[in-house]
Amino acid sequence: MSIINRYLLREIVLPFGYALLVLVFIFLLGQFFKIANMVVSEGVQLWDVVRLVASMIPQILTMALPISFLFAVLAGLGRLVGDGEIVALNAAGVSPYNLLKPVLQLGTIVTIITIFVSAWLAPLGMRQVRQVTFEILQEKVTLALRSQSLNLSFPGMAIYMGEIDRESGRVKEVFIEDDRRGNNPQTVTAIEGLLVGDRTTSSLLLELKDGTIHEYDALAESYRVTDFSQYRINFDISTLLGEKGHVKLKNKAMSNSDLLQKIAQRKRDGGDPLRAQATLYERFTKPFSCLVFALLGLALALVPVRSGARSRGFVFGLVVILGYYLTALVAEYLAEWQPGLGLLFFCLPNILFLSLGAFLLSLKQREVVVTFAIGNWFKNLSRLTR
Repeated sequence: MSIINRYLLREIVLPFGYALLVLVFIFLLGQFFKIANMVVSEGVQLWDVVRLVASMIPQILTMALPISFLFAVLAGLGRLVGDGEIVALNAAGVSPYNLLKPVLQLGTIVTIITIFVSAWLAPLGMRQVRQVTFEILQEKVTLALRSQSLNLSFPGMAIYMGEIDRESGRVKEVFIEDDRRGNNPQTVTAIEGLLVGDRTTSSLLLELKDGTIHEYDALAESYRVTDFSQYRINFDISTLLGEKGHVKLKNKAMSNSDLLQKIAQRKRDGGDPLRAQATLYERFTKPFSCLVFALLGLALALVPVRSGARSRGFVFGLVVILGYYLTALVAEYLAEWQPGLGLLFFCLPNILFLSLGAFLLSLKQREVVVTFAIGNWFKNLSRLTR
């Protein structure tokens, strides 16, 4: 590796680290108020919150790594342009194409890291998020239920328990008024019971023993009494944190092999595997945006500094990021429209913006003055085709 290449890499790596830390903090900041509410209002332990935040980071990195790399290239090479070092390199015979090699080398490394994070660490983190969330919800159920008092924490249910053992989950002297069925309200009494959590189904059950069910059917105007030795009641524990529905293992939390099995099973059953396919395509296509941003970042960074062009370069960088992810969103809709071309549509943002980066860099190689005024783009295009 030449001295120039090592010098360029040093100029990019440090801003990349700073940008990555800032972006991860910004993305986590969006969850700050929810997390603070969990600690202050919901009584969730701080250690559980730390585990939850740590599990979110891999998913955040899938977006933060490419964006950080783009801004690192803009910052690192932009400084060289501002100090006139790029002009000196050009005078020494170092063209924009020569500068591309170290940038692409670093972009390849970041791409490989992003693929690993996106395809393996992020799904593992999502599974951990759901596991920690379920543990929090399970703990909150035992905290929400108070002994020798009427508990109204669960919508449609009124629960009284004489004794509650927090360690074992055993309860005694249970009385439950269950109005969740609307026209078929139930009154359940039992001598004892046990709170049981199932992480595979993300559900929490109250297993009652030796009790009676009083049920009234408003439509048939009938009343029925049933004695039981064992009876289970399912708690909608997600309502305690304001979530909709039970915690489920969604596509983003599934491993690659599980997604492939789900896709194959959906096809055998005649179902729609589009959602699972989209998740799988996204994991292995979006990381290549690092290489796309390497090319675009180099082209944008080589804009001359006069007249505030450097700041406009950063603004244009923001526009590029916004345009890339808007194009990715459109690609998802196109994939739903034509599932057979799903992989091509998910590669479309990379193809389009890679072409844009190659076009801008070719302009710089031909020493065509690149500006951010839209009116000058047609002139540049005509000069390029001469």
